[in-house]
Amino acid sequence: MLRLSSKITIEGSNTWEFTAISSCSIVEDTENLTDTCTIALPKKIKWAGAVGGGANPPVKRGDKITVQMGYNDTLKTRFVGYVRRVSIGVPVKLECEDGMFMLKLAEVKKKGYKSVTLDQLVADILTGTGIKHTLIDKNIVLGPYRITRNTVAEELSELKREFGLMAYFRTVSDEAILYVGFTYPFDGRRTERFVFSKNIVAEELEYRRKEDIKMKVKATSIQAKSSQRITVEVGDKDGELRTVYHYNLKRDELKVFAQSELERFKYTGYQGSFTGFGEPMVNKTDIADVTGSDGNRGKYLIKKVETTFGMDGYRQKIELGKILG
Repeated sequence: MLRLSSKITIEGSNTWEFTAISSCSIVEDTENLTDTCTIALPKKIKWAGAVGGGANPPVKRGDKITVQMGYNDTLKTRFVGYVRRVSIGVPVKLECEDGMFMLKLAEVKKKGYKSVTLDQLVADILTGTGIKHTLIDKNIVLGPYRITRNTVAEELSELKREFGLMAYFRTVSDEAILYVGFTYPFDGRRTERFVFSKNIVAEELEYRRKEDIKMKVKATSIQAKSSQRITVEVGDKDGELRTVYHYNLKRDELKVFAQSELERFKYTGYQGSFTGFGEPMVNKTDIADVTGSDGNRGKYLIKKVETTFGMDGYRQKIELGKILG
């Protein structure tokens, strides 16, 4: 018999640890800058060493929070971040964000470059934050660039808008690290097996064949010396649009890249999501080896995970990205 286990650690004016929660919901998504976590604490919670307590918790905005979950006292870290909002009442609710919370508060120094690499730019905008980061794509020259936004998070959002560069936190070995790049990281990824009627409890999966898919790809290449953009479009004119980016490709090379991306998007396999138990635990950018109710099987990048924990059990809703095999 599996028994739900959890541990919440809050570090602020004091350190509090709780091994019971009413409910918890965590959303992590490669498409968003920020992962979120919402926790409802038990009604009769007590805050050791604090005045008041109960409906008047001593938790403050900006306190660090770590959420661990599992079965039978075997816990794994599911979220590391900061309290964004405390809803006072019964039950007490904590709305939290990952490390991007701190970067939304961190001011960035305005600066201009005649030419700048992605490595230098990210290092400059993170100066003084203490945030560790990893570049997914190396040796990218962005060309002329000006830092114009007020906060680090706003500047990262601008990089996504201008260049298609993704930025998000991943928890690796219980440490939050910021990843920046065009593609997805290969380090620290796990592959876990999910099979319908075994550890898949519900599915919203559609198995589509390549020849039935209508799609077009718009590909943009950022030129190293000038920061100018070259854009090409391939595929079905009336198809679903996917936008991709690359670095320093000539027009003919970019067209070849766009065609290869079109082939990658127009695959025979699953699209959609499924819901599994809390174990095996996966995070965004991990790999799901999935066998659905129709018996088809494939490996897919995980682009989004919604984790819920509480009276209804411990579940993961996993949204599939590109096929990997």
